[in-house]
Amino acid sequence: MKNNSKLSYLIIFLITNSLLFCQLASITGTVRDGSTKDPLIGANVFILGTSLGGASNNDGIYTISNVGLGTFTIKVSYIGYQSKELEIVIESLKIYTQDFDLDYVTIEGKVVEVTAQAKGQMDAINKQLKAKSILYIVSSDRIRELPDANAAESVARIPGVSIKREGGEGNKVVIRGLSPKYNKITVNGTNLASTDADDRSTDLSMISQYMLDGIEVTKAGTPDQEAD
Repeated sequence: MKNNSKLSYLIIFLITNSLLFCQLASITGTVRDGSTKDPLIGANVFILGTSLGGASNNDGIYTISNVGLGTFTIKVSYIGYQSKELEIVIESLKIYTQDFDLDYVTIEGKVVEVTAQAKGQMDAINKQLKAKSILYIVSSDRIRELPDANAAESVARIPGVSIKREGGEGNKVVIRGLSPKYNKITVNGTNLASTDADDRSTDLSMISQYMLDGIEVTKAGTPDQEAD
């Protein structure tokens, strides 16, 4: 009887601790551009003075879990936008909703140079910082500013990327010095067919860079990618 009592006590104690651990508040919301109301991807949202925080997803939504009771200050930061801090009072163990609208930062100085490329590349930079792998992104705004002959030459402007040329025009991409036959090229997630009879390399000289909404180059594999 004594052993059974101890066992029952231990099980009840563990269940009680689990319930207490689960009964914590959480904060969620959307981070948006203050003027366009477009979601900001990869915004950094955290509670000052703690290790609690997270980043907004592709829809601009963030979630901070395991928040206790009390008064906290939430800070949101995003490259190119004015950071914002807001005090929130957690009075009960439930889900709190708090949205943030950030304003684009205008910097004044003795010399200010403003280009459309910098603003257009802003989302691309934040996606690169959020990426789990070595990722380089070129936005459509930047592509249109570059005097390239085709998509291959636009890709070649990314660090660590070069191209093979035929007739003076770039056609196949070389990443980290590896042959183009080791590349996998997709358009909107669909594999691009090979243009070579002997391997899977693809000639990009047939694609105009002005048809592209952006270019992403991944230099290292991650578990969420396909095996090839």
